[in-house]
Amino acid sequence: MDRRHFLAGSLLGAVVAPSVALAQTQASPPPFPPVDARSVWLVGDGAPSDAVRTATRLAELVQKGKPRDGYLSGGAVGELETRFATLLGKEDCAFLPTGTLANHVAVRILAGDATRVIVQHESHLYRDESDATQLLSGLNLVNLAPGRAGPTLDEIKAAVDEAENGPYPLRIGAISLESPVRRARGELLEVSALRDIAAYAKGKGVRLHLDGARLLLAPPSYDVAGAAALFDTVYVSLYKYLDAPFGAVLAGSKADIAKARALRHQFGGTIYQGWESAVLALAALDDFQARQKAAFATADQVFAALERAGAARLKPAPNASNIRQLALKPKAAEGLFDRMRVAGVRLPKPDKDGVVDFWINDTINRRPAEEYVKLFLG
Repeated sequence: MDRRHFLAGSLLGAVVAPSVALAQTQASPPPFPPVDARSVWLVGDGAPSDAVRTATRLAELVQKGKPRDGYLSGGAVGELETRFATLLGKEDCAFLPTGTLANHVAVRILAGDATRVIVQHESHLYRDESDATQLLSGLNLVNLAPGRAGPTLDEIKAAVDEAENGPYPLRIGAISLESPVRRARGELLEVSALRDIAAYAKGKGVRLHLDGARLLLAPPSYDVAGAAALFDTVYVSLYKYLDAPFGAVLAGSKADIAKARALRHQFGGTIYQGWESAVLALAALDDFQARQKAAFATADQVFAALERAGAARLKPAPNASNIRQLALKPKAAEGLFDRMRVAGVRLPKPDKDGVVDFWINDTINRRPAEEYVKLFLG
């Protein structure tokens, strides 16, 4: 290479490179500030897990009692099982390490000798569990209502009729319904519709399972125990919003839960100890309802203020759990994501029509409603 060209290129690079770097720095969006006690997540079921914070909290709680269990028997695990059995209005409850196992065990027990189980197409059981029930328990999942939260009673009747009255009759042993439905923006199945399905199922000798992983995220006015009463078994997650690092509970009759504990062991799910999750979930339950009530109240204040200001409209969602949709005016939508980012508030970006999902969880309680309103208004 010509020495003069090399030196010229080197000098040009020395001049241009800092300019490019400066331009890139100026063009890049501002980062989220460090996570602290004021950080807010208006996306997801709550704040992401933090290992140090979780370990510190666990150490504090352990000092207050003797939580140790042995192979998921006694201690904090036993206390948690009793607590959830009461909360869900069931005779008994079992701790399981994962929700996948809870759903699988439940439908296997409820189906009995039958080989078919009705599920929602959009359910976790059908779409997120790697065909575990088919492969390990020989169950055929009949999926209904693709693209919708759940099936109608007529759709369920048609599926039962098709199975029973085909050339080789088969029996539907169980119906598993997820509510809230994650793939339908957390939509809850209508309780009136669930009552009709439950009445029909009882008449046909078909048993019901509720995948209620996010059931406690329903609005404060929702009758959790009333909905759970329509089902033979109910699963609730411990780690999505109850601060546990893992785990699930499955509630039902004493006979069904005794079978669940036996299957849990046979599937390798009777881990040595589960007190770490149980202790944290129990503590979260103590004031969970109060925190949820406060979170929904704050969100309602924000929505009302934005509508009064003409900046946004809350889209109707009569069966919503903790996810709402705001239709924003262009002025409010423009730059909203970055305004929230700078303030340490995580919020999804509005779509091309200015609609944004707003997830209600207890991190919203970390700031007054007025602060969020100002961020929306710019």
